[in-house]
Amino acid sequence: AAMIPIILGMEAQGIPVAPLWWGLAMGVGLGGNGTHIGSTANVFIVTISERLARETGDKSLAITPGLWFRKGFPVMLITLCVSTVLFWAFFDFYAQPVN
Repeated sequence: AAMIPIILGMEAQGIPVAPLWWGLAMGVGLGGNGTHIGSTANVFIVTISERLARETGDKSLAITPGLWFRKGFPVMLITLCVSTVLFWAFFDFYAQPVN
């Protein structure tokens, strides 16, 4: 949310900002997968897993922050790398010199 006014200001100056909007969307959407508090859905699932572990007495059902980080962080890195390649394919950064 902090970047939105900055991008809008750049757009008002005539700078093409379509790649920035897409980059912001990808960063927010995919970057939230790295930690258990990265998005609302992550917090919801962790809460449900902790409740289920408590109700059944099976602690292995709880998704701990460490478990989420071990599984989620590599997935986040891979998806961000793939999205970066796709981003470069769709928006040719180097076609025009930056003024």
